[in-house]
Amino acid sequence: MSRAEVTAALLAAVLLGGCAASEPPTEPFEPVTRHWVRPALETPPVGSREDAADDPAIWVDPENPGRSLVLGTDKSAGLHVYDLNGRQLQFVPAGRVNNVDVRVRPWGLADVSVAVASHREPSELVVFTLDHASRTVSEARRIAVDLEEPYGVCLYQDADAQPWVFLNAKDGSYVQYRLGRDYGITEVRRFATETQPEGCVADDATGTLYVGEEMRGIWRISAAPDGGTRLEPFADVADGHLTADVEGLALYVRNGARYLIASSQGDHSFSVYDADSGEWITSFHIGRSPDVDEVSETDGLEVTAVRLPGYPQGLLVVQDGYNAKPRANQNFKLVSWRDVAPLLKR
Repeated sequence: MSRAEVTAALLAAVLLGGCAASEPPTEPFEPVTRHWVRPALETPPVGSREDAADDPAIWVDPENPGRSLVLGTDKSAGLHVYDLNGRQLQFVPAGRVNNVDVRVRPWGLADVSVAVASHREPSELVVFTLDHASRTVSEARRIAVDLEEPYGVCLYQDADAQPWVFLNAKDGSYVQYRLGRDYGITEVRRFATETQPEGCVADDATGTLYVGEEMRGIWRISAAPDGGTRLEPFADVADGHLTADVEGLALYVRNGARYLIASSQGDHSFSVYDADSGEWITSFHIGRSPDVDEVSETDGLEVTAVRLPGYPQGLLVVQDGYNAKPRANQNFKLVSWRDVAPLLKR
């Protein structure tokens, strides 16, 4: 949800068409923190105008990390596939896909990964396969779901390599599905947030699901299908470290440290928490590079701790709600975690 949409909702406006890219934020915007990191590079603009780019996912090639890919949604048209230099390799015309997530070697398969995306109109879940040899993404199945306007989606892969899908809707509904080898789904659980959610991320190692509720904060719950329906508070916008909308969530895990990163869309910042204790660690902005514009109004984000070419401590990818240098359609920025890491020292 764009910042413009939130403002319209609060004013009870009649029209709610997302338009985050139509007008820039006041420039330069006043940062809530003095911490800045520079993006390493950016992708080409997506093909659709206005509020179009939304959510990235990172696929790490298990045999050769240098061949890893970034997937990014254009919620008016389909799914983009980029290499680690930000170059577009493929576009899959999958329609109004909003959020996307990926898991490597589901069910123990050696040569394929699976990605899932929420599809807003009609209400569907779209399943993609990613062939490891060719690095080609293909639509495998499109499934109608019993949710009104699906919004956020994330995957959880358990210790048996079984993938599970979490899909939410604007009314707060969350549905967990078992993803079958035929790429069909079976509903196993429902729970809900009180108001509109979107971003979510599952920690495969601990079996924990983190849930973003846009106007309220972050919650967590067991990712296991028998994990109940009670959401545990994790971070609240009232604490002063998050500003609604709370949008994308991602996990960075390395050497025993577990960090949850959240896009704090209302103040253009990114908040970092200890994923286990819930302690806020730092917040930062992205931008002020000679060649790449500063990042604002971020929807989705993703991070990996895997060492990649050019990203020795991992890679952070974020959607940019206003692509200003030069002014163009929205895109995605790639940030080296090496530039974020010094901010985490306490």
